[in-house]
Parts: sequence; C-alpha cells; structure tokens
Amino acid sequence: MNKIITILIVLTCLTVSAQTEITGTVIEKETQNPLEFAEVILVTNQSSAITGAITDAKGVFKISSKQGNYTLQVTYVGQVLYTKNITVTEKPIDLGIIEIVNSQELEEVLITAKKKLIQRKIDRLVFNVENSSKASEGDALEVLRVTPGIRVQNDNITMIGKSNLQVMINDKIVQLSDEDLVNFLKSIASEDIKNIEVITTPPAKYEASGNSGLVNITLKQAKKDSWNAQLKSSYTQRRYATGGVGGSFNFNKNKFSIATSFNYSDGPYYQEQDDYAFFPDGVWYTSSPFKANIKRINGRIDINYQLTSNWTMGGQYLYNKTPVALRDNPFTAVFDTNTNEITRSLQSAGTIDLAPEIHSINYNNEVTLDTLGRKITLNLDYFTYDNPDIKTYNGVSTIQNPFSEQFYRGTNTNKQDVQNISAKLDVEYPLSWIDLSFGGKITNSKSVNDILFFNSGLVNSPVTSLPLSENDFEYIEDIQALYISANKKLNDKWSAQIGFRLEATQTDSKSNNLNLSTKNDYTKLFPTLYLSYNASENVNFSFNYSKRIERPSFFELNPNIYFINPFQTIEGNAFLQPSFVDNFELTNTYKNFVTKLYYSYEDNLFSQVPLPNATTNIIRFTNENFINTQRFGISENYTFDKISWWSSNNSLDINYSKSEFNLEEAQEDQKGLNATISTYNDFNLNTDKTILMGVNYWYSFPGVNGIFDTKSASSLSLSLQYLLLNKNLNITVRGNDLFKTSAERTTTTVNGVFQTARYYYDSRSFSVSVSYKFGNKDIKAKKHSTGNGDEKGRTGN
Repeated sequence: MNKIITILIVLTCLTVSAQTEITGTVIEKETQNPLEFAEVILVTNQSSAITGAITDAKGVFKISSKQGNYTLQVTYVGQVLYTKNITVTEKPIDLGIIEIVNSQELEEVLITAKKKLIQRKIDRLVFNVENSSKASEGDALEVLRVTPGIRVQNDNITMIGKSNLQVMINDKIVQLSDEDLVNFLKSIASEDIKNIEVITTPPAKYEASGNSGLVNITLKQAKKDSWNAQLKSSYTQRRYATGGVGGSFNFNKNKFSIATSFNYSDGPYYQEQDDYAFFPDGVWYTSSPFKANIKRINGRIDINYQLTSNWTMGGQYLYNKTPVALRDNPFTAVFDTNTNEITRSLQSAGTIDLAPEIHSINYNNEVTLDTLGRKITLNLDYFTYDNPDIKTYNGVSTIQNPFSEQFYRGTNTNKQDVQNISAKLDVEYPLSWIDLSFGGKITNSKSVNDILFFNSGLVNSPVTSLPLSENDFEYIEDIQALYISANKKLNDKWSAQIGFRLEATQTDSKSNNLNLSTKNDYTKLFPTLYLSYNASENVNFSFNYSKRIERPSFFELNPNIYFINPFQTIEGNAFLQPSFVDNFELTNTYKNFVTKLYYSYEDNLFSQVPLPNATTNIIRFTNENFINTQRFGISENYTFDKISWWSSNNSLDINYSKSEFNLEEAQEDQKGLNATISTYNDFNLNTDKTILMGVNYWYSFPGVNGIFDTKSASSLSLSLQYLLLNKNLNITVRGNDLFKTSAERTTTTVNGVFQTARYYYDSRSFSVSVSYKFGNKDIKAKKHSTGNGDEKGRTGN
C-alpha cells in the first residue's frame, strides 16, 4: 500500500522542464474591454490539451510549454472563439492583443438547446430527465420508475439483469437501505433532477460496494447572479389519502451560492400480505395486512463559496426524519390437508413505532490546478443515524378439537445508533497522452444496538407481566481505499479506460450478552475495464468489465432475535461475509438502438431466507451466505424520436440465471428464464408544449430470483401535465398501477416445506400536484457531491 501511495504522490507532483513562455492579452472586439476568465490553451495535432491558463482582470495570460507545433485556442463559456497555429521554440512568444467576438446570442442558443432524452457514454447511460414530462412526476422514486434499465416494483429498486444496485446523489452513494432509502428518494423533488445516470459497470473512482451497478441522480447546477424559489403541494389517494407540501430557495450572487429545500408529507400507508406454508400436519395461512401512519420530514441546505478563480469551498447539511406508527391484526389459520377444515388459529394484534433520524454534514474543497481539467477535490463527511424502534405483539392461539386456548405476548425495543466519519480525496490529472484520475478514501463506521425484549411463548393464561431481558450488539468497521484510473483515446475510432481500486477492510462484531465476538480483516483489488470502438457516426461497440463487493448492512449483522409471533422469528447473522460479483458487458449502439449482451457471476451472496422447521412449525427468517448465481442475458433498448410531439423509450430484457445453494438441508439448484418489457411515452398535445401526457407500461414475465420462483406482474400508469403562467405554474395529474397488477407473488421450497407469498404494496394511486416557480427559473445553486455515501446505505432498520 505504501508503494501505491508513493506512486500517487509522484503523479500529483508531475512537472515539465525546458519550458517556453507564451503571453498575450485577450479583449472583446466590440467594446475593446479586457475579457476576464477566458481559457487559453495549447492543443496538439492529436487534439490533446497540453497546458493553458485563465486570463486575469486585464485580459492577460501567461503559458509555459514544451517546444513543438500547437494550436492555441481561446475559449469562453464553453465556446472556442479564437484559434491560431503556433510553433514554440526556445524564444519567448508575445502574441500581443487578441480580439475576439463574445456573442451572447450564441450562448443563449446553447443554453436552451435540448439534449437527447437518452445518451450513451463509455461507462453509463444518461436519462435527461429535464427534457421529459417525468420532470414533474413528483419525486425521485417516481422518476426512477420510468428510467431505462431500472425497475421499481413495490418500492424495491433493481437494475434490469442485475440482482441489486446502490443509489448516488451527485456522485455520492446514499447509505440508506430499504425503507429509509425509499423515504429519502421521495423527499427529492423531480423538478430538481437534471439527469439520471445508469452505471451498470461502475469505474474505479466509486466505492466497490454495490452488488452490481450504480444509479447516479444528478441535481441541477447553478448560474451566476440570480435566484429562484418554488412552492409545491400534492394530494395522493391510494387506499388512504396522503398530502404533502414543500419548497425550495436558491440564491447565487458573485462568488456565493446557497440552495435550500424542505419537504413534508403525512398520511397512512397500507400493505397486503398473504403467506402460505405447507407443513406435514396442515397448511398454515397468514393474512397480515397493516396500516402505517407515516410522516416524512426532509430539509437540506447547500452553501458554496468561490474563494479564488481556482478554489471553491462548500458545505452541506441534510436532515431526514420518518416517524412511523404501524398497527396490524394478523390472523393465521391452520387447515387440515385432508378435510380443508380449520384445526387451529392465531389471532394477534401488533404495533411498530419507529422514528429513524439522520443528520449528515459535509465539508468540501475543489481546487482547479489549470485550464486542462486538472483538479483536486477533498470531502470530509460525518453523519449520524438514530432509530428508536419499538415492536409489540399479543394474541390468542385456539385449537378447535378439543377446544383449548393459549396466550402469547412479546415486546422488542431496539435503539440503534450509527455514526460514520470519512475523508475522501480525488485527483483528476489529464496529461498530453492520457487522462489520469486517482485518489483515496478512509472511513470509520460504528453501529451500537441496545435491546430490551420479552417473549412469553405459548402460556395458559393471559400475559400481564413483561419482565424485560437485555441484549446488545456493536459493530465497528474501518475501510481504507486507493484507486487509479486511466482514460485514453487511442485514435478516431478506439478509446479505452482501465482502473484499479484497492480496499482494505477491518470489522469487529461483538455482543456481551450473547458472548459473541467475530473479526474480519481482508484486502481486495477491484479492476475495471472499458473498450469502445466507433465504427461510424451511428455505430458503436463497447466492452465493459468490473468486479464489485456487497457488504452486509448493519441490521443484517445484528444477531438478536425478534418474535413476530410464537411461530415466526426474525434475526440477523453476525458471521455474514461479503459477497463478490464479476460483471461482463458487450454493447452495440446503432442510431437509437442499444443492444447489450451481459454475463455476471455472483459469489457467496447473502440474503434473507425463511427456514421452516417441519416438526415445530416454526419459520425462522435469517440471513445467510448461501447463493452462487450465474446470469446470462440480452437487452434491447430503442428510443423513438422521429415525431416532434412524441418521444418513446422501449426496452426488452431476457436473461437466464442459474443459482446454487449452500444451506444446512440440501436445496435443488434454481434455474430459469426471466424477461421484462417496458415502454415509456411522452406526448406534447399542443404547439406551445404546455399540455403534456405520459403513458407508461411494464410487464415482468414469470421467472426465478434466488430461491424463489416469481410470478408475472405489470403496471400501467398515465399522467397529464398542464403548464401555465409562462410555464411557471405546473399542474400534474397522475394515475399509477391503474389495474392493480404489480403485486409481488413468489413460491419456494426450503427444508421440504413449500411456501407461497403475495405482497401488494398499495401502488395503485391517483394524485394531483401543483408547483409554482418564481424568480429566475434558469438558476439553481450548486448541490454538493460528498464523500461518505457508501456507508449510509447500510443503516437500514
């Protein structure tokens, strides 16, 4: 590791010798005033930038360069306004006065130009949300539902052809899992999203964690000397009604910018759950629908200050709290397999009260070294996650013949406290012959769980006394990472990118009450490779490879047992090991068609598995490393944009997976086909483009997922958007999952017990949202990319 650090230091200190000085002054031709902040660079015959400088307040620049033949370019606000071929010798060169035409009309045209809805880059697909009616879908989760390559079913986010993913905001991994991640995404207004990047094979710059791929949500950036604000409200009718309000304010003046937002929603959530377990002595059917009153509170403030023309400093504070009060009355009926009569039943009443709260602080610096894109970025991050979680249940177990009753009651209180601190350094250092980027990150995470619990089991009298027992669990994790990546345009047709990320991890899990202690210490190398060949203007071939790691979440490692009822328990596993994934992709892009062949191997995957005991009828839900999966697939994506008033994105994915299992009792291999089709359509219904309609549909065929067989599911959604008052007032009506066909249905056989399940997440909804923008609508203050994203996703409760 010391050798790698030495190499990185040497790279950052690269210097050149035998330099010749080139000077000049840039002025505007029409006004004869000096042009400050213009970029003056030298470009080789291979279009590689060698060196450059930025003009000062007097329009003066000074460049030092090696001898050779170059093209000098003067660039301002992204436009090349002047070029001149020069030969650099030993003698200094004074170019004198350079007059340029600074056309603001050209700048305005470029600012308002519309990008393609879907763009393909060497290592990712870019969905330009701001150019779609999805820009007013409501929140980030709703936009992800219609993002190409991403599937959101019942608030579970996956990447097509992959088993899992992680979500980033402005290149920062959001370290929240399951419900907390969903709640966080629902707090981000879709109007604040510029684009979404789908990264199926992440480069070395990003943390190696994340089972398969990454999704990067890029928020809109700032322009100078302006401000804007937005107010919004929404009403959503599912089984129960939910309302929300929010607002944002952005200000950017001179060198200072600030962006703030606040969102609040309140309303019940409903979920249907039906489970069947076919034990030898009967069929156990449990119906456990529940209603949860959920409040979502989210606030964010970003501050950015430009200390000099080359140095920007910023900070971010993020707050998120989601109080949940859940009530349910699950009923279990046991049917005789011969007569189909009920022989036993359990009637329960349960409560869950939790209030996960996040405080996240980021401090960052970005130093631009020159005009060639060389820069250093430093992120210091700290966040806390606190979740007081109280679960209770009580009920009656009844046997019909002969008639008898028994009682049960239990409680489980877990106060989880997670703290994380990290430092991340990124260096971008393009050279004349190759573009380099390198850096490192250190992070420390600590999760502490204080648990009070009681479980009566089945007793003959109602339970009135709850003597509590105490448990504890502490998990400490340290990670040190170094990476280096090189990008090279080999010629007009070929380009390549290669990267290596080295991560060393130390973990310590312990519980005094359980007399448990386990430690891990491992170092792994994660390579990435990208090759791209442009056969013609409309045809491209690319090959990608990456190796990834999936680390268990803090909750999955907690070994303490939580009782749902006397026959169902949930627990974590302190001995879980990380899993590893190898991804290979071969992609062909032809005009608006993108065809991809892919293969992945997932080694030692961990997952929750229901382990039934045919003797006691107890089902134990726990986490195990027990899956090895191979996946072969082909996907096709087509973007239709031939008609000015209609754009359509259409996808088809077919893959074959084979999974091998390693459980205490032998489990047959699971193999089979999976297929998904989707179409997302935007229509402009008038010439002013103020009335927009969206029609979206997806269908998932029956398939396999780990130990489960999955049934078909689908969803049809419609939206209508009306823009008024110079498009500042936005009224949107949406209908999601109109035919209530997105329920999750699975079957599996574990330990010889056949189990089926149906889960419906109340996705059918009707909603109305209204938003109004004022100020300068083209301006948004800069949102920061912080450095501790990978840790937040593992704080799930």
